Amino acid sequence: MTQLFEKMTIVGVGLIGGSMARKAREEGLVKEIVGFGRTKKNLDSAVSLGVIDSYESVLLDAVQGSDLVVIATPVEKSIDIISTLLSKLDSQTIITDVGSVKAKVVDVFKESVNANAEFIGGHPIAGTESSGVEASYASLFENHVTILTPIEKNSKIAIERLKNFWIGLGSRVELLDPEKHDRILSDISHLPHVVAYALVNAVLEGNGISYAAGGFKDFTRIASSNPEMWSEICIQNKEAILDSIKTFRDNLNSISDLIENSDENSLYEMFRSAKNGRDSWLNAKEEK
Repeated sequence: MTQLFEKMTIVGVGLIGGSMARKAREEGLVKEIVGFGRTKKNLDSAVSLGVIDSYESVLLDAVQGSDLVVIATPVEKSIDIISTLLSKLDSQTIITDVGSVKAKVVDVFKESVNANAEFIGGHPIAGTESSGVEASYASLFENHVTILTPIEKNSKIAIERLKNFWIGLGSRVELLDPEKHDRILSDISHLPHVVAYALVNAVLEGNGISYAAGGFKDFTRIASSNPEMWSEICIQNKEAILDSIKTFRDNLNSISDLIENSDENSLYEMFRSAKNGRDSWLNAKEEK
C-alpha cells in the first residue's frame, strides 16, 4: 500500500499498539515508528522484536515531528495525554486512541479551545486476553471492525486519512457517534467481561472450579483480561454498563422464575430464541 504517514508515535506499545506497528510496517503505511511507554524493558523488547524503530523517555520528544500519534493506554491516562498534546502538536497531526470508551475521551477535543492537532476516537474490535508487546501480531485486525468516532470539529481530510490507515491494517471501518459507541460496546463487550468476572467469583465461592472443563473455560476466557483496565472501563462507562447490567439481570430473573415454576416450555422458548439469535449472528459474520 501507499505510505500514509511519515512518522507514527505509539504511546503504550502493548498488544494493540504493537500489532498496529507490525502491520503498518508490513504494509509500508508509515516510514518511521517511535514508541513511548512506562517501562524501558518493554520498549527494549519492542525494538528487539522489530515492532518499533526507536523510543523516547520523554513524551514530547517521542511525538516530535509525528503526523500520527496513537494513544494505546488506559482511558484515564489517555485523557491526560490527549489534553497535553492537543495544543503542542502541528495542525497536520492526527491523534487517535484505541480504547473501548469514547465519549469522555472525545470530549477532551470537543471542549478544547487551543487545539492545533486533531483528535479522532478509534476502537478496533479485536484483541485477546493476553497483553504486552510480545503478544502482538500483524494480522490482529484482519476481518475485524474498527470504529472511528469523529465529531463535527474534525476535518474530512483527517477522517479519511485515519480511515484509510485502518483499512490498510486490515480492518473494516465504521463511523459512530461516541455516545452510541459506548452504549453498544457496553452490551457486546463490557457486560460480557463483568459477567465473566462475576461467574468465576461465584464458582470460586462454591469450591467447584477444580471440576470445570471446556465449557467453563470457553465462557470465562475473558476473565483472564487485565483487571486494572476493566475496572477503569466500568467506571468510565458507568451509566451505559449499569443499563446493560439491568437488562441482563431482568433476563436472568426471568430464567430464574421459569426454573422456579418448572415452566419447561417457556424456558425452552427462551433458550431457543437465544440460540437462533446467536446462530444468525454467526452466519452473518461468515458471509462478510
